[in-house]
Amino acid sequence: MGGQKKPTITKLKKMLQGKKGKKEREEKKKIEYGVVITPEMEKELTTYIMRQKYVTPFIVSRKAEIKLSEAKRFLKKLVDTGKIQLVIKNRELEVYQPVA
Repeated sequence: MGGQKKPTITKLKKMLQGKKGKKEREEKKKIEYGVVITPEMEKELTTYIMRQKYVTPFIVSRKAEIKLSEAKRFLKKLVDTGKIQLVIKNRELEVYQPVA
């Protein structure tokens, strides 16, 4: 009397394709961000930052494949040494600029 209707053939094909699509999405390369900044990486990052017009913690994090909090800590260290200066800061964004 009641119950669920049987799906049509095309609907079955679409359901199976949807499951395959999810598997392909899961296979994407996930970047595992590190925590430690080595001296070589530090030197490379400072030269990269000094060549840019501006830099944000997100840009540094992506470039060096480190955590965002570690990138913020690194940029604050550069501000303390006087190599870069803070231009804009609000709750969501920090923009730094190299000192010429």
